Amino acid sequence: MIRRLASVREAGRVWIAAGILFLFASAIWIPALDTPFWGDDYLFVSTAHAASVARDPWWAAFWPQHPSQFWRPLAQESFWRLVDVLTGDDPRAAHVINLGLFVLAGIGVGALGLVLARSCEWPNPLGTGALGGLLYLTLALNILPVHWVSAANSSILVIFTTICLALWMVAARVDSAFRFLLLGLIPILLTAALLSKESAALTPILMLTISFFVGANARPRGAEMVIWLVSCAIVAVWLVLRAKATSSAAPQYDLILGTNLIRNLASLGAWLLNIPREALRMLVTGPVTPALLWITAVAVPMLAVWSLAGNTLVQVIGRRQLVAAGAFVLFAYAPYLPLAWNSYAYYAAIAAILPTLILARGLVTSRFVVLAVILVGISSAISVQGTRMLDHPGLIGRARWAERALSKLEDEQISRPLLVHPADELRFYAIGAAGLAWRLGLDQQDVRVVDRCPDEVGNCLELDATGEWSWKAGRSRYSRDAGR
Repeated sequence: MIRRLASVREAGRVWIAAGILFLFASAIWIPALDTPFWGDDYLFVSTAHAASVARDPWWAAFWPQHPSQFWRPLAQESFWRLVDVLTGDDPRAAHVINLGLFVLAGIGVGALGLVLARSCEWPNPLGTGALGGLLYLTLALNILPVHWVSAANSSILVIFTTICLALWMVAARVDSAFRFLLLGLIPILLTAALLSKESAALTPILMLTISFFVGANARPRGAEMVIWLVSCAIVAVWLVLRAKATSSAAPQYDLILGTNLIRNLASLGAWLLNIPREALRMLVTGPVTPALLWITAVAVPMLAVWSLAGNTLVQVIGRRQLVAAGAFVLFAYAPYLPLAWNSYAYYAAIAAILPTLILARGLVTSRFVVLAVILVGISSAISVQGTRMLDHPGLIGRARWAERALSKLEDEQISRPLLVHPADELRFYAIGAAGLAWRLGLDQQDVRVVDRCPDEVGNCLELDATGEWSWKAGRSRYSRDAGR
């Protein structure tokens, strides 16, 4: 009786903690619904709208006429066609869909946690799954996918990957014909993941890694190994097709082996501790003291949470599982470790899944679980809100600057062609030629980015380093209502 009462109290604490995490996640992410379109959003929304108007077939995105930098037809072109059809290109409605995908990603992580807990015979599998999914939804590393509709591919990848891994583990424990149905879904999910984001190519390795983590209860048998080989073949075919559908990547996406490996590995550690990218940028470029204070404010609570879970984890996580967990993180992040420069927190979206579920296992039987989730929520809130408060060159600040600038320009009467000379290309990226064309009612070919404004009388818009617009020379006017 006493043991049963203790178990009830323990389960009660877990669900109270889950409720607290839900409130934190809601408070942290719901304000993102007011984020305007920015950056690649304008390129995708204008392209999708043009495709809808022209009634282009949806399958055309899967084999583009011209190579592009990325080949993500399911999570980019098709997704934006859906946004165009369902929302009428309204930014808030698009962000509602984007947030919904993020929630589905958290549910996917929770479902994987439930299956993992049952496979490992952990106590309270349902509580572990719920806590793991909500912990994942609260992590600050998700800031860009939630605030940038163009990064929806990250949430879509998490959805497909978590379901794929869950089916892989369930099939290993099922002996009925249902097992073959589960296994047959894995190649389909893997294909969808590959058409959403390139890092899905590592999924077959993650399948074996998570089997190694679980041990005997998830050991692949003959049918599983056949499906695994089929999955490897799908990845190989995808690599060939991708090479034909893509052009060379931008320099910042070059893959090199050097000190960048150390930098990107350190960044991975930062992402897992809720440390925001903007704090690392400030640490490098200054001001250093606020950056250190910010890093401390978000990292110390997360370290405390791992300490609270540690007493349980040292007893239940063996050496094999520790090695497997480390391998899972490194394999999942492997495509981003050699990157020459670009490094963003959401690159760790898959790498963070297993550590988050392990943390949930450590907390689900801890009497400090409520305190721990409060610390996670505080850490994430400080990380996210601090990022939101920054102006350019902060990412969210850059997006809000773009909206202010475009709102002012919409009051202008613009003649075509419109020449644009940006002094700060990073700032201008938040708008881009596609953004100017979309918001000002111009055709994209009527917006031309130039190295300098011409001396003769023309229509040239200059963007200075402070983000202020000015007109160079004279300009003829026309009614912008002739627009889009």
